[in-house]
Amino acid sequence: MHLHTLGTSSDSMLDPLELPEIAVEAGLTGCNLAEHDQVWERHRQVGYRADNGHLFINFGIEVSTEYGHMLAIGLREYVGGIRRADRLRDELDKVGGFLIVAHPFRHVFDPVTAMRKGGAPFNMTPEQAAEMPVFKIVDAIEIANAANTPRENYFAAEVAKYAGLPTTGGSDAHSKSGVGYYATGFEEEIKDEAHFLELLHAGRMEAVHRTPARRFVRFEQGSIEAAQEETAPVE
Repeated sequence: MHLHTLGTSSDSMLDPLELPEIAVEAGLTGCNLAEHDQVWERHRQVGYRADNGHLFINFGIEVSTEYGHMLAIGLREYVGGIRRADRLRDELDKVGGFLIVAHPFRHVFDPVTAMRKGGAPFNMTPEQAAEMPVFKIVDAIEIANAANTPRENYFAAEVAKYAGLPTTGGSDAHSKSGVGYYATGFEEEIKDEAHFLELLHAGRMEAVHRTPARRFVRFEQGSIEAAQEETAPVE
């Protein structure tokens, strides 16, 4: 649900031509390319999908807003003004799109980050954090992100429960490393873009992670630690 590729996201080294093979090896059946503040051009999308018909491919966008980074599903192109969260929400509503807040608690427990920003250390409870404005505007919360610490991810999972929002997971990969470690599990195989949005709006998905035995399991409190007890498969 959260990947960035070379040539479209300026900070990524993940070659889109290599991504399909990497995704299959990781056990994925699809990818959502959430490039930074832009969407792939339509003719490029068509060609990429045609070359990789064995995977479901969606082209989303990660938008930087005043509430942090948002994963927008359903926009055909970047629209001026969507760095304002309310405008992004309006544009998605026009097309039946879906909005996910990405890694909402990254670095919040880091005292150095707090000091640099000139603020007090983060001390909200999950119940209190669930009342933050960002969770009133999104459709789901990314609770499992490979660039986050376990503490940050577990806290997001608790917030999602209090906010009553569905959850997603994503590697946030900018290179080959980490693709598929965190992902989003759906209740059924995705057929196309319309079906993808239908399942998202119905909340028929959840954040998952891959164990050393290469199984995908639900991401929840203690699941990372429990997975370490599994034996890795022998190649």
